[in-house]
Amino acid sequence: MGSSWRAWVVAVGMVTMVEAQLQYGYYDQLGCAGVEDRVQTLVRRSYLTDATASAAMLRVAFHDCQVGPGGCDGSIMIEGSGGEMSSDGNFGVKRLDIINSVKSDMEQMCPGTVSCADIIALAGRDAVAFNGGPEIRIPLGRKDADSSSASEADAQLPPATSGVDRVLSVFSAFGMTPQESVAMLGAHTLGVGHCKSIQDRLPFNSPTEPESLMYRTQLRAACAVNVFDIAILTNDATQFTFDNQYFRDIQSGHGLFTVDNAISTDPRTAPIVSLYAANQGAFFAAFQSAYVKLTSRALTGTQGSVRSTCGL
Repeated sequence: MGSSWRAWVVAVGMVTMVEAQLQYGYYDQLGCAGVEDRVQTLVRRSYLTDATASAAMLRVAFHDCQVGPGGCDGSIMIEGSGGEMSSDGNFGVKRLDIINSVKSDMEQMCPGTVSCADIIALAGRDAVAFNGGPEIRIPLGRKDADSSSASEADAQLPPATSGVDRVLSVFSAFGMTPQESVAMLGAHTLGVGHCKSIQDRLPFNSPTEPESLMYRTQLRAACAVNVFDIAILTNDATQFTFDNQYFRDIQSGHGLFTVDNAISTDPRTAPIVSLYAANQGAFFAAFQSAYVKLTSRALTGTQGSVRSTCGL
């Protein structure tokens, strides 16, 4: 056997070891039963009182998991001028108070046991199911980082102007297939965007302007009166429902972000978009496996810690 074979065996062994440290029923084994049910109850109360909260929690999960070598490590929650929330890439990220509130409850329930990172991953998962998406089972046992870096967030969060190459590269680092990567973008089916994020699409004759005359006129009109970046734009026609409407919209030229339009026309991803537009079940299945991969890059075991307060 050659060196390449031995390297492959070592790599597989490392992946297996890391995955083994994220476990189903993790908190039950620590004598803290009912964590998942309690987190779900708490975050769903927030979703019921604020229709935008579920999209916000899904976005927090994405942005936490994409930054730093620790992946899903709760670092987005750490407060401070040099932290991840100082990054332009986290513009519009909100409702971190939900995570802080759940964490406070967990400290009463099982002190020093439930990580901020696990709460974030669970809140994002529950946001999907709460809005009609698939139920996703994820292993737990993530630990929290002790630092947060705006520069890392700047470098690792793909900008709104990203093309297909960048997005496929970002998600392939998590072991995702092109089908799973496109499904990840389907998370845009929830929530809204901001004019700040589509500035490249607004000028006349821009190479990234929407193909639909009606749609680009609509976007320009909405953003013409944008003050202090408060104007919001829906990602798809059913912004409060996790469904495949996003894919149907981008096929008709109504993709809000640059990458939305790009994946509907790029030959590598257009067939996948067509599949998901026609088959919601295929989208849901790919999103389920992709979300598990996204949230499985984490600090585990003796790495990291369980912070008593998410913001510190």
